[in-house]
Amino acid sequence: MKIFKRILIILLVIILAGGTFFYFRIKKMMDPNNFVKSQVEKQYDKEKTAPLKENLDFTPFKANIDKMSDLRYSDLEKLIVGSNIDTIHKNITEKKFTIEDLVTFYVKRINKLDPKLNTIIELNPEALNIARKLDKENKTNFSKDSLYGIPVLLKDNIATKDKMHTSAGAAALKKSKPDEDAFIVKKLRNSNAIILGKANLSEWANYTSSNFANGFSALGGQTHNPYGKFDVGGSSSGSAASVASNLSTISVGSETAGSMIYPSSQNSVVGIKPSLGLLSRYKIIPIAEAQDTAGAIGKNVSDATVLFNKMIGFDENDSITKDASKYEKTDYTKFLDPNGLKGMNIGIATNKLVTMHYRDDEDKIIDKVIKDLKKLGANVKEIKLDDSSFKANYSNVLKYEYKKGVNDYLKSINNPRIKNLQSIIEYNKKDKKSRIPYGQDLMEKSQNNKITEKENKDLVISNRKITSKGIDDALKKNNVDVILTLSNYLSSVYAPAGYPAISVPSGYKPDGEPIGITLIGSKFQEGTLIKAAYSYEQGTKYRIDPKLTNLK
Repeated sequence: MKIFKRILIILLVIILAGGTFFYFRIKKMMDPNNFVKSQVEKQYDKEKTAPLKENLDFTPFKANIDKMSDLRYSDLEKLIVGSNIDTIHKNITEKKFTIEDLVTFYVKRINKLDPKLNTIIELNPEALNIARKLDKENKTNFSKDSLYGIPVLLKDNIATKDKMHTSAGAAALKKSKPDEDAFIVKKLRNSNAIILGKANLSEWANYTSSNFANGFSALGGQTHNPYGKFDVGGSSSGSAASVASNLSTISVGSETAGSMIYPSSQNSVVGIKPSLGLLSRYKIIPIAEAQDTAGAIGKNVSDATVLFNKMIGFDENDSITKDASKYEKTDYTKFLDPNGLKGMNIGIATNKLVTMHYRDDEDKIIDKVIKDLKKLGANVKEIKLDDSSFKANYSNVLKYEYKKGVNDYLKSINNPRIKNLQSIIEYNKKDKKSRIPYGQDLMEKSQNNKITEKENKDLVISNRKITSKGIDDALKKNNVDVILTLSNYLSSVYAPAGYPAISVPSGYKPDGEPIGITLIGSKFQEGTLIKAAYSYEQGTKYRIDPKLTNLK
């Protein structure tokens, strides 16, 4: 009887999901453990995962790398690895190292470790010059300039107007250089952050093939999990794994549905996926305008919060940011309260469409989380979202909006060789083994879709109404401030709603695989989520840096 019910649930979700993009979810429902096992097998398939790009170019950094002795590197490692932004700034103020030293340390560490991890596609050849310029300013008060001199990696679907490329990991865009920074990159440069390089990703943000490997792109090759032979997650895999490995202080990822939350969970870092409308998507290679957003990744809640805070802003090129000006001046660091969980009401999502994703030992993780929350003063209850919350059909939204979005992006950068999605598909066919080893069926289905603009608009509105109502009703009817689940098991609800989510490390399974809790709230309730996340993090301190001694 139980098997019969499970089959019915799977068939229902297949019908509602529409296939395509949800292929991986259907496989997970059949057996989540087998799905992840198959992912790991793909991620270590050396015949398919070799990158097309050349090795990282360390030429601009060679003199600095050679000059930094092993002893000095070791001393800096003790000062930098695991440190948050405040501690790094404190060390700079106390002249324990310079910003130039900080950049050199990260680049030398990348040179040592990234050949095994493969988290980075390209380094910024101007990074040291920017660091030297900032050092000359001899700034000692970082309170208002909280990203000053801090290295940040960008997912390689985020455009920069500099000597780097913006490729989405695709062979077709290997030489693509946009003529303008993405709006959020301008915000980061204005905050005096240092763009260290571009992080690898699941190609086209995981919208190439239904037979995908998380963390793989034709250009970047296969990103690996620094904690061991585990699924690295996608699509912001490079952004998460690089920060976890201390190859950069912070990084920027992007998400359409779980693409930041899942790799954050898998790599034991903090990922903030904001409400739709706070961060501009201008000059970020898209999947779906209805759900896309950039977001912040850090080793801890405070770093991720600072980064998120600095990217908020109204952008006339992205109408969805019309409300961002209301929050641009909000200081989200005021929510970093170690006692924030005291008296807070937390609802643990127990719907079967959530718990059926659980893998081995994850029910025990949830039990541990509940005990931790109660010890920290939270009121915890099990809740269920209305079943209608899971009925959003956003696979057709992605299918329609991906084609439109990619075509519009290519037109905006005036790429003479690759003009539209169809030309990308044809380009890939000329060398399938190197350019699309896992196929490109999602791209082809998007190219051939017959969905009309009105049909898509109606579907977006319907999806948003169903999912936002599901979250808001669950919060209100159960009198809870936050909904909690593991990993990305509620991404099919919060993502089409355009609602925020934060992933926080919650420890490790018996085999060492990381796992994170995910906190979800109503729209623009980032403050509440940050408050809960920081209190949980500070009260448990589960995160440990990966050992990085047995990389394969």
